[in-house]
Amino acid sequence: MTAEAAERPRPTDAPDGGGPPVTVAGNGTPGFSGDGGPAPDGQLAFPADVAVGEGAVFVADHANHRVRRIDGTGTLTTVAGDGLRGFAGDGADAVRARLGFPSALAVAPDGGVFFADEMNHRIRRIDPSGVIGTVAGDGSRGGGGDAEGREGAEGREGAGEGDGNGDGGPADRARLDAPCAVAVDGAGALYVGEAGTARVRRIDGDGVISTVVTASGRSDGSVGSVGSVGSVGSGGSGGSVGPGAADAGEAFLPAGLAVDTAGRLYIADPVGRRLLLLGPDGTLRVLAGPPDGTAGAAVVDWGAPCAVAIDGEGAVYVADQTGHRVWRLADGAARVVAGQPAPQAHGTTGAAGGTSEAAGDAADAVVHTALRYPCGLAVDPAGRLLVADNSHHRIATVPLTTALSQETEGEREEERESEGEREAETGSESEVERAADTAQDGDAPEPAPAPEPAPVPEPAPVPEPAPTSPARLLVRQEVGLEVPRGGSELLHVRVSSTDPWAPGRVEHHFAAPTGFVFDGRVTCAYYRADRTVLPGGAPTATVGDDGRSLTVADEPRLNTPGHPAAALVYTLGVRALGDADPGRYTDGRAVIAGRPEVRLKASILGDDED
Repeated sequence: MTAEAAERPRPTDAPDGGGPPVTVAGNGTPGFSGDGGPAPDGQLAFPADVAVGEGAVFVADHANHRVRRIDGTGTLTTVAGDGLRGFAGDGADAVRARLGFPSALAVAPDGGVFFADEMNHRIRRIDPSGVIGTVAGDGSRGGGGDAEGREGAEGREGAGEGDGNGDGGPADRARLDAPCAVAVDGAGALYVGEAGTARVRRIDGDGVISTVVTASGRSDGSVGSVGSVGSVGSGGSGGSVGPGAADAGEAFLPAGLAVDTAGRLYIADPVGRRLLLLGPDGTLRVLAGPPDGTAGAAVVDWGAPCAVAIDGEGAVYVADQTGHRVWRLADGAARVVAGQPAPQAHGTTGAAGGTSEAAGDAADAVVHTALRYPCGLAVDPAGRLLVADNSHHRIATVPLTTALSQETEGEREEERESEGEREAETGSESEVERAADTAQDGDAPEPAPAPEPAPVPEPAPVPEPAPTSPARLLVRQEVGLEVPRGGSELLHVRVSSTDPWAPGRVEHHFAAPTGFVFDGRVTCAYYRADRTVLPGGAPTATVGDDGRSLTVADEPRLNTPGHPAAALVYTLGVRALGDADPGRYTDGRAVIAGRPEVRLKASILGDDED
């Protein structure tokens, strides 16, 4: 799940104080190329996540419908996906399989690579031999506990005795709802975050799936606020949380997951603007959140925390997608280590409740580079922080040994006094957990009152332009098509913008490439900056010219209040004529709401091609 820029970014960034980091993969131009060559020269398309393992770096190449690999020599290859959106290939070579927007990655202790095949509603695994298979999800989109989910699960063998989502049964027969995050613990248990039905699932070594964290459905308003969480099976008054699941509150989305060496699960929640921690005993707590969040949590004024990683010292790194930065939480401090400087409109409260001047002297901040919608993080054995720099179409790296960044911590002396009383208790606790504990210590000195923070504007949506300034749209075909004669496929046209766009009821006009006709199928989906994908409205389609032309009527909305989607994708059904001449045709076109046309391309395969 990704967000994209409306204009092409620079391939490399000018240094900000500390100099730019090394680009590990991607030349800054969206597309697909570079297999077999140096990874920085290749092309990625909106990479959604990055993971490390077995001496290699793995990339969820989101819009290319592929998983890529960077080996120890820096060579880029594809390890899963043929580039066409769809579902196929289980039990065979992963590079010939079809994927549907891979959005998250995790490398298991045995070297297998798990990834969230988001729009196929599955978790799939590439084994060390290169064979792909499904480990969770039957491909049907399922919610938790609704009537539709219960009805659809009736009679499904092995569905378990849960609420229709498959809990208690085999994971590969359960229903997932737009999986967007994965993590593996040291014992091989797999955690899955779902965006459609906000919850975290756990798959044990025996393949049984269960829900461990879920959003509540309270109507009394007691859980909708940031930071209100409960322990296992809490549910609370009016809650809909089932037994054995921790209650994350109503405002919740598990967009990023990470597990530390002690088996604790960290959850990046962009909707609640929180970092959560699920302990081995099932207790859920808020470790960090916005200034108006949970008392006792470290205060970080971020926009949409969407990914999390942990280094060998227990420091926690969080990607702030809409803030275009990466934070480091350790020793009671929250610091920006990559991207834009921290918010400087006011001091930021630290874990102990004090304030510091976040504004400071910009020259003192070692901020490595400008990021654009960072949405995936990993720490490699060499001590580098890897960042999926989504809308710069690259994987960037920050050396942690030199990540001396701008401090946004509380008064250090007060924190040291408070933490000094707890020095013997640190043990195996992570740095950010100790910071949160310090703030809750009743013996800590009373912090100085924090100044009233000035309101910080939301990063998105951007302000409405003047009526004379039309929205700048980027329209492109997602991937090329290769279709055998007589075969059917789906053609995807993406429309994105950083400007508000709500033109009302408009018509889009499409012309099929030579040898193809439209079959009248049309759907659309919105891509939000918080990594969620939402179904579109109800576009209507009219086929003309014996299938060569298609008119789609719709009411698109981008970056508008209450609808912060930055992109939408129209999916159109096409068919290659049975008597068409094989070849590549580039004479199709798309005209979105009367804007300048964009070419559509597709290839027709001959009878001897596959």
